[in-house]
Amino acid sequence: MLSILTRSLRTGILTEKDPFAAAPPFGFPVIDFARCIACDKCATACPTGAIQLTPAGPDRKLLRMSHAACIQCRECLTACPEQAISKAHDHEVAAYTRDQLTRVASFDVDEAGRATFRGVAAQPGPSLDESAARLRERIQGRLGRSLHVRQVDAGSCNGCELEIAATANPVFDLERFGIHFVASPRHADLLLVTGPVTRNMEIALRRTYEATPEPRIVVAVGACGCSGGLFGEGTCSSVGAVDQVVPVDVYIPGCPPRPQAILNGLLVAMGRREARLAAALR
Repeated sequence: MLSILTRSLRTGILTEKDPFAAAPPFGFPVIDFARCIACDKCATACPTGAIQLTPAGPDRKLLRMSHAACIQCRECLTACPEQAISKAHDHEVAAYTRDQLTRVASFDVDEAGRATFRGVAAQPGPSLDESAARLRERIQGRLGRSLHVRQVDAGSCNGCELEIAATANPVFDLERFGIHFVASPRHADLLLVTGPVTRNMEIALRRTYEATPEPRIVVAVGACGCSGGLFGEGTCSSVGAVDQVVPVDVYIPGCPPRPQAILNGLLVAMGRREARLAAALR
């Protein structure tokens, strides 16, 4: 016992005081639409269809960039001839809808086929920046409630599970935020679902959702959980994104998302649940 205490004193405190302070070395790609010429090279290189260039009439094109489907492979950075795509360093990426994770830019096309940037469509609901600002205010204040989480693997490669496990280690220590993992959905406030939902797990996920008491919250983790990822949607073996089976309240994109992003998403979900509890008590 004495040797354990001695080793602990020598090791010191490993937990990061502010796990959200350090920026990840690579996040999601960001497109500088003003430099983009809508050449379609990035969309062709994207393995998941996260970037799509589609016609919107004879003299107009739309370029869509979805973080929900992005696996952060960086192929688009290499393919872009104009170097209009750069890497971000942000982990505050949790969103309430898939639309929040998508940016759409329009381009005017002249007779010679040259594209000129026209503008970016407005996002429905609060932007990711606004959501992140609210979260920072929440973290600085006092967390009034705890959150009990049941994790469900609906068909993951286990990459997301490794990052979820990291949130409970001494470095990130999610329990200091009042977040605890539980063994049964009947004891859970929130379902943390990973992977594309396979056909064999579809019924199991529905039953787990039904067993979770109201007001339950569902969080989809990773590109597969948010959009189907590389596996797509509606295939012979995969239903696809989690929201194809059960309602999703918060999306945490990434392949896999870093522990900071998962913590960020869980705290966003905690705020969502408290708002729902308050509405139910009125």
